[in-house]
Amino acid sequence: MAEQNDKGAKGLLNTVLILCLVSLLGIIGLGVGMYALWASKTEPKETKVIEQKPEPGKIYDMGTFIVNLADEEVSRYVRAQIELEYSKVNIQLDGEIKERDPQIKDLINTLLNDRKSAELSTSEGKERFRRELQLKINQILKYGAVTNIYLTQFAIQ
Repeated sequence: MAEQNDKGAKGLLNTVLILCLVSLLGIIGLGVGMYALWASKTEPKETKVIEQKPEPGKIYDMGTFIVNLADEEVSRYVRAQIELEYSKVNIQLDGEIKERDPQIKDLINTLLNDRKSAELSTSEGKERFRRELQLKINQILKYGAVTNIYLTQFAIQ
């Protein structure tokens, strides 16, 4: 009878051991399945593309302009400091801008004088002025082009 109890205890122990192993394998399988499901639903990480920005150009200070505006109801004027940016490597353009300084200043005075304070008080109006000035300056230049115009000081009174 003792032998039967020994066999019964060993059989019960083997059954419990087998159930534990099967449960452990099931838990591991469930974990692997959940990880695979989670990994497939997450979006892949985006790689950052670092864009090289163009090198800043040479800056030519045109000076400060105090110009009457075209407002009819009240006398207003603008005070603006304007700087031109162009390619550093174009030596001919560098010399041409210095030679044409009086022409460019006349263009700036004329374009500012044609504007009303309401136009220049908005960022869109300033941007339109910059683009128009850049276009007019580039029309008179032979050896290159102005790439940007900066209004470093700007006040309307």
